[in-house]
Amino acid sequence: MNMMAMLVSMIAIAGCLVLALRNPQIRALGDMQVLRLAAIWAVIIIGLVMVIQWSGFRIEP
Repeated sequence: MNMMAMLVSMIAIAGCLVLALRNPQIRALGDMQVLRLAAIWAVIIIGLVMVIQWSGFRIEP
């Protein structure tokens, strides 16, 4: 993946997280539960990225 695509992906993920955290139900959970949910999502995203990289899947332009 080239640098511009990675940058756009990181910005999109950050934007999605910001929108999700604006939900009143998420705010009512408390700091520890929000951190736990964020850690779970981080593991999911990092795991998917690693599987894609290890599988050698490439999209040719």
